[in-house]
Amino acid sequence: MKKIVLALVVIAIIFVGVQFYFPDILYSSTWGQRIMLRLEGDQVAEFYFEGDKETKDTVYMKGVIYSGTLDDIKEVLQDNPELTTLVMVDVPGSIDDEVNLAASKEIRKQGVDTYIPKDGMVASGGTDMFLAGEKRKIHQTAKLGVHSWGGGEMAALDYPRDHKEHKKYLEYYAVMGIPLDFYWYTLEAAPAEDIHWMTEGEIEKYEVVTSATSKLLQNQKKLASDAFGGRATGNNLLAQELITSYFTEIGLGKFDDDYKQPFTFIDEETKKQRTGTNIVGFVEGTNHTEQYIVMSAHYDHLGVVNDTIYNGADDNASGTAALMELAGYFSKNPPEHSIIFAAFDAEELGLHGSTHFVDHSPIPLQNIILNINMDMISRNSNNEIYVVGTFQYPEYKSMVDKVSHDSKLNVSFGHDDPTDSTRAFWMNSSDNGPFFKKMIPNITFSEEDHPDYHKPSDDFENIDPKFYKNVVQLILEFTKEIDQNFPKAQ
Repeated sequence: MKKIVLALVVIAIIFVGVQFYFPDILYSSTWGQRIMLRLEGDQVAEFYFEGDKETKDTVYMKGVIYSGTLDDIKEVLQDNPELTTLVMVDVPGSIDDEVNLAASKEIRKQGVDTYIPKDGMVASGGTDMFLAGEKRKIHQTAKLGVHSWGGGEMAALDYPRDHKEHKKYLEYYAVMGIPLDFYWYTLEAAPAEDIHWMTEGEIEKYEVVTSATSKLLQNQKKLASDAFGGRATGNNLLAQELITSYFTEIGLGKFDDDYKQPFTFIDEETKKQRTGTNIVGFVEGTNHTEQYIVMSAHYDHLGVVNDTIYNGADDNASGTAALMELAGYFSKNPPEHSIIFAAFDAEELGLHGSTHFVDHSPIPLQNIILNINMDMISRNSNNEIYVVGTFQYPEYKSMVDKVSHDSKLNVSFGHDDPTDSTRAFWMNSSDNGPFFKKMIPNITFSEEDHPDYHKPSDDFENIDPKFYKNVVQLILEFTKEIDQNFPKAQ
């Protein structure tokens, strides 16, 4: 009798264990997740190629993302270096968010585009993976779904906004360049057990898809078009209006209720007084509101010389469009420190715009903790970008090294050591110069001169879009790193 009772107790313990612990064991392993998904009638995510093409540049995906997806996508990317596009046919979600976000970062790291085809359906964690695409497109008949998430008895909206449970998702969207408002929108769009299918308006509002030509390139192309007449000081009103309209659109703050800050200077060639116009806006920091990073680029160029337009696509429509792009990012993703975005005029005539700024700063100069300057950043035959200033301010070098570790650029240091006779000294050559003279730390991103420098052939058609975007991404990552982990002077 005792043996029977003992056997029944053992059976009961096993039964309880199976009921309460076996599902956890299953869900915590790759093989277990495969079994559970099949029992629930779902397909495990798989990657496959269609057709017999020798070049496998497009891979297709179906199924639920699970713990094996990270290894699967790594293998696909490693075995097919020519891969450019991931077509997400039917990806209803994920059962392992950590793996999903890690796999998605691998997709972005390799610069792969994502596409949801005709009648395709992507939702939940699949939507997060879709957002990893360098370029993202959705067929007009495809569906993209979002919802909140839940964990045990708590739902996402039960946690305060600054809770650590939100952090991994917010950091992911920030890395992908998606407005952080998108995350909060998904939590309110539908509960965890339901799905909200995004409308065209919502897809556009939250920048879920990318346009054929990015805003960055659109703005550079406009600034460097013949219609803008080369943007010479005194004849660059169209450029001023483009920048101020954009600052208004993204809601930057103003000093003295105006983005435009006119100034006068003496033309070194004619010895006559002239007028220039700086365009300045700011985003207030969430933590260090009285400490300012100044991001700068000059928007003027040479104008019309002997009836020929010098469009200055690289010098410096590239820096100006990057300044606008970064202002747009930080207007949606507020930094910890306040950031001033300054488009300087009359750089080509002697750094007069930036000189006026530091001589008549809208804030105390001691509150400016760093200047990040951008001048000529959209082309280089060696895929090389210089980071100038770390010889003078070595505390920033490790931060550049950190954010450039996975960059596709050749990141070089130099042009900042006055004793180096092999390179020109750039600490006074661009709008970083006046900051340098005021002993304000400054870092400049620039490339060495090219054959079209200060020639009519410096046109938009001659820039390198891929190089340009990579440089702007590098500057963004550097700025974010500086903002979150500001270094101590050495």
